[in-house]
Amino acid sequence: MTKPNIMISHRWSYADDYNSLVEKFKKYGFSYLDYSVPSHDPLDVNRVNQIKAALREQVRQCNYFVVFAQMAMVNSDWCKFEVGVAVEYKKPILSVRPHGYTGNIPVFIQNADNEGGPVGFNAPAIIRKICDTLDHPVPAGV
Repeated sequence: MTKPNIMISHRWSYADDYNSLVEKFKKYGFSYLDYSVPSHDPLDVNRVNQIKAALREQVRQCNYFVVFAQMAMVNSDWCKFEVGVAVEYKKPILSVRPHGYTGNIPVFIQNADNEGGPVGFNAPAIIRKICDTLDHPVPAGV
């Protein structure tokens, strides 16, 4: 049984989706370590090469990578970097269609997803998928 160590790639300008997913994980009693970089807890670095090294380490330590799949990510060099590192490290990668999003999914996210996404913004389904992949018990009530 592997404890979920999850990195959720997201844009800070769209933090509502990240915050909502984290809250739903708590609501369902889903225990995991969060390797994400939310805006309220940024990396303590200030140079591009330091940021890349720190993000690479976050991805290396996670055992499951979730990315919000919206077109806003197309212009995010950081998202592309994180996804590329997750691919490089052969992480399970699940793309999640943000709540209410009806647009296209960026091609680089479609190509990286190896977990059958994009999935809808449905926390129980996301939790079950993570638990199934990591052979981790699904919380009661999910």
